[in-house]
Amino acid sequence: MERMNRAGQLDLLRRANAQLGDFFARCGAAVQGTEEEIQTLIQLERALRSVGVLLDAGLEESTNRVMQDEFIVYRANLVRLRSVLGTLQKSAAGTRARLFVRQKHLQAARQWSAAARASGA
Repeated sequence: MERMNRAGQLDLLRRANAQLGDFFARCGAAVQGTEEEIQTLIQLERALRSVGVLLDAGLEESTNRVMQDEFIVYRANLVRLRSVLGTLQKSAAGTRARLFVRQKHLQAARQWSAAARASGA
């Protein structure tokens, strides 16, 4: 049972690393806010939480070399994820600011159009 449990834990860790790798491959510097981006982040969060459960159970103390190697990859992925999320956050903030300016311009154009119709009527 313990051996099967360890194999399942290793598989979970490998899947989390694969999901992180897929995330890095798909994410760009610009945030679009698409449903796909949101779903990808939700899946990534689930994977991270699953590994967190393993870590809470003390798995990081494993003497299994394969497991330790997989954790080394996982830790490197977490460092990279922190950097990528910071870049994505900056991109999202920039997009939000541009959308706010665009909304203000549209409101001004709407007001101008309404005033022009009222004065021309």
